[in-house]
Amino acid sequence: MTRFQRCAVLSLSGASLVFWTTAASAFLHISKKATANVSCSAGVCAATAKQAVLNVSDLANMLASGDVTVQSGNLAQDIEIDAPLTWASTSRLTLDSYRSITFNRPVIVAGTGALTITTNDGGAGGDYAFVGKGHVEFWDENSDLNINGGSFFLVKNMRALVHAGNRRGGDNIALMRNINAGGTTYGDAPIGDYGGWLEGLGNTISNLTVNNSLNSGKLGLMRSYSPDFPLVASIRDIRLKNFQITGTGSETKAGTLMGQSLGGSVHDVHVSESSVSSTGVASEAGGLIGDAAAGTTSGSDSAAVISVGNNSSAGGLIGTQEQFGTPIDRSFATGAVSGGDNSKVGGLVGENIGAPITNSYATGSVSVGNSSQVGGLVGANEEGNIPPSIGTSYSTGTVTGGIGALVGGSLGADVADSSISDLYWDLDTSGISDPSQGAGNVSNDHGITGVSDSQLKSALPAGFDRHVWGQDPSINNGYPYLLGNAPQ
Repeated sequence: MTRFQRCAVLSLSGASLVFWTTAASAFLHISKKATANVSCSAGVCAATAKQAVLNVSDLANMLASGDVTVQSGNLAQDIEIDAPLTWASTSRLTLDSYRSITFNRPVIVAGTGALTITTNDGGAGGDYAFVGKGHVEFWDENSDLNINGGSFFLVKNMRALVHAGNRRGGDNIALMRNINAGGTTYGDAPIGDYGGWLEGLGNTISNLTVNNSLNSGKLGLMRSYSPDFPLVASIRDIRLKNFQITGTGSETKAGTLMGQSLGGSVHDVHVSESSVSSTGVASEAGGLIGDAAAGTTSGSDSAAVISVGNNSSAGGLIGTQEQFGTPIDRSFATGAVSGGDNSKVGGLVGENIGAPITNSYATGSVSVGNSSQVGGLVGANEEGNIPPSIGTSYSTGTVTGGIGALVGGSLGADVADSSISDLYWDLDTSGISDPSQGAGNVSNDHGITGVSDSQLKSALPAGFDRHVWGQDPSINNGYPYLLGNAPQ
């Protein structure tokens, strides 16, 4: 059984965001165990009990001679791929789940075959997810992929991705396999203003280098995400590794994934071994997104190291988060974040303008120059057209500032009529040992609590939902972790 064991749905701003809990559930497992409680007839294998097994070799043999549909039905409800599956024929595999599908191991379409992924066929609140080594790989670009009724254009390398992203800006694009973007230093974001559905299928894009010295640049894998249909558009299930994004011009927006988000959702995107530097004045930089002007971010994380110059904002995940860029949920950042004078820097978000942050955390160190605002989670928490809200989140990173800086364990400055609840920081690791200094400008700011390192590691803080959060000495250094987005 994996850490993804049951899913629940949260509706925000008209969009449905799916997250996973650990409640008991029913499954059809595709595994190395003997087939049990599954009936196969005329190319359809259906579960006949709440706990069912389809042997992976049996499935591969059937695919060698024809199309196969695997159905969980309302008995097993969810499908889990627990063993590697490969077939080289022209056959189509249809994974038809009453609710959810979890890929724990690779599924490889080695011929010109096809794959259909269907969730919520009779159920509700389900999704598909790629965990650990789980991913989907195609060997032939003429293969076919369909997800919940949507068809995808398959790309096999960086050149094809850039071409598709720029020429098919509103289409659905999927990564066929891991993509190495090395060997070229891009003078701008390789993909411009993209507006479709980018599906990573659990694959990795690695070794992207972008170096730009112009003013007002938008830097990252793409300049901006501006979807034609913002409530359904998504960038998801992608791993970004060894990205080096550098901007030296003023008013630059920079992130590994994109410079600016203007809608849609970012889900299940993970950044490792990367850096984002935006040193020009009045710039914004984040481990994932420079400026989230609209859209949602969920189930994502970044370990990128972030740095900005003077009069700028920087966050481990997002540089500036605005109220229309709501929400940030079930996400985290672990990279160090630094800024110059008159800057706003946070472990997760540099400047939060009227947006909600829930079930998230930051563990990286944060530092700024003089007359700045710096917090373990958020640098500046500010009013938009609506008040911001922050709940069930924490930070542990060291927090330091120069002369005249506002320095807080959780928030550098709270200058809004905020709704804050169950927000914590580590009194020992942060260097902010005064329990009244949760915010740098408000003594004993409401909803913020300092706890010792041993307290934070010994039990989930008050208000943390056990269906969302877990705790284990061997996971996340003993600190609370997200059940649906555990560190890997």
